[in-house]
Amino acid sequence: MTKASIVQRLLDKKQITAEEAVVLLKEDVYNPPSYPMYTPNPYYDTPNTTPPPVWCSTDTITSPTIGDNWEYKVTKSTPPPTEE
Repeated sequence: MTKASIVQRLLDKKQITAEEAVVLLKEDVYNPPSYPMYTPNPYYDTPNTTPPPVWCSTDTITSPTIGDNWEYKVTKSTPPPTEE
């Protein structure tokens, strides 16, 4: 038993019209749901994974000694200007 034979039987008994038969025999077209296309974030940038450069030194003359404050020492001082 096919869809066409059922529709033909209903047509013969005049239980449906020809227009209804056409609608019933029409092939159903499957429309899958549409999903939005992926668009990358325009504000995202690839992170920089390069490690920062590291400098090592064995210079003990200009580096602070143990116990000293590890901030840079003032090596040059300029007095404020005087008004004449």
